[in-house]
Amino acid sequence: MTEESYLNESLKKVVKGVGFGFTGAIIGRIFGYLTRIVLARFLGADYYGLLNLGLAGFSIAAAIAALGLGSGVIRYVSYYKGRGEEGKIKGIIYSALKINLPVALAFAFLLYLGSDWLAIYVFHDPALSSVLKIFSFAIPFSILAGNFISATIGFQDLRYSIYVHDISENALRLIAIVILLSLGFGLIGAAWGWCIAVMGTPFLAFYFLEKKVFPFFKTRTKPESMGKELFSFSWPLLLVGFAGLVLGWTDTLMLGFFGTSSEVGIYNAALPTALLVLTIPSIFGIIFMPVISELFSRGRYEDIKNMYSIVTKWILSLVIPGSLLMILFAPSIIRIIFGVEYTGGALALVILTTGYLFISLFGLTGQILEAYGRTKVIMGCIFFTAAINIVLNWYLIPIYGITGAALATGSSLAILGLIQFLFVYRIAKMHPFRLNYLKPLFASVFAVSIVYGIVKYIIVPSFFVLIGMLFAFIIIYFILLLLVKGFEEEDLMIMRAIDEKLGTKTDLPRKIIKRFLK
Repeated sequence: MTEESYLNESLKKVVKGVGFGFTGAIIGRIFGYLTRIVLARFLGADYYGLLNLGLAGFSIAAAIAALGLGSGVIRYVSYYKGRGEEGKIKGIIYSALKINLPVALAFAFLLYLGSDWLAIYVFHDPALSSVLKIFSFAIPFSILAGNFISATIGFQDLRYSIYVHDISENALRLIAIVILLSLGFGLIGAAWGWCIAVMGTPFLAFYFLEKKVFPFFKTRTKPESMGKELFSFSWPLLLVGFAGLVLGWTDTLMLGFFGTSSEVGIYNAALPTALLVLTIPSIFGIIFMPVISELFSRGRYEDIKNMYSIVTKWILSLVIPGSLLMILFAPSIIRIIFGVEYTGGALALVILTTGYLFISLFGLTGQILEAYGRTKVIMGCIFFTAAINIVLNWYLIPIYGITGAALATGSSLAILGLIQFLFVYRIAKMHPFRLNYLKPLFASVFAVSIVYGIVKYIIVPSFFVLIGMLFAFIIIYFILLLLVKGFEEEDLMIMRAIDEKLGTKTDLPRKIIKRFLK
């Protein structure tokens, strides 16, 4: 197989994952965002804030209990898949379960016992105790599901992760929460609805692993002992996972400590909205990592470099325009979607979106460092950034409240992205950027400016106006990309591959693009 054909084959694997990933992620984000809207509007800012504090406690406890083994499972399953060593694949999965499950049960017990102390002495609200107790039951289920799904991703098949987490879990969560809230169970019903969805995931995840991907129990291949190798690779990622959650939840936790649960609720209207920016990078990143791990095992370094550049261009072309729209229309988005009670989070949405946009510029650096086995570098970057985040939140929240939390988190994310990028450049001697990346940036700024001017000076913003302007923006953006010759042959290949996987038809756009290629 030639170098070019091997790169094309790897790109097709990424596109296959992204095709399913895009569809599933959009469905998942719709369900997830609808859940947030239902919770925010039904519970009010105060109880919605308490629910998010409970979710923060659950997420941190589950991340520690996971011991970073999920990334290790993905890496080694894909690595030994490339070598055809089924015994080691089975050994990796078995070792992860053997290590993770007892630890998960222990952390569930600890969170349950410590819930009263955390609620009264840390967050000064006894009502939080019941929420934390409920979330503690979900920890072992979350860990089991993570191990099973990591194994399926290691086989470079993103479909089952999409089916389990993005679609099934989010849909079940929305349904359970709506039913329990309708029956009058309030905050407690919302917490149980969230956890019921988590508890269902390991059963579905195991079914897909056993029946569709790798018959873990039925195969006669004897598992090789891989616990030491798996833990050696993954233990830095335990600290990375913990520090990453500190980075992700410090703002919410410190708002709860220094401020009120109502402020936490308002902030968590802005935060999940800004997180929508990371939808595209996360989709590409999940399937990008196992593909480049296989390329790394075969010594295909030039393919990794080329694919890094191509995938990054697609990420930026999709993320930049969406981020600019969110920044300019932040007050209208918060008011229309969550209600007037949450409009105090508009500036936080602008700041957070800017931070997530910046980290998207370097969105694949973590996966490259993992594929190269440099998990300790990732650990150092995350820890350094998490420490900065804690200091900034500690200083800024008492002064600026919600805006201070957003400034601290947005700045920390920008620092993390830049540091990891510098390490990738030093270790792998590669970067993804090309001069033609300025073309999508120019097209985005121009298209957003036109749409913003129309809404600002001609049409009064409403939900349907914003939807209409979104479609208008897409058309203007596409035309501008054509005019500045922002498309390349590789883009046509990716569009064609997506058509094959999703059954979509982009024949007309591809014909138009061909006319404008250099």
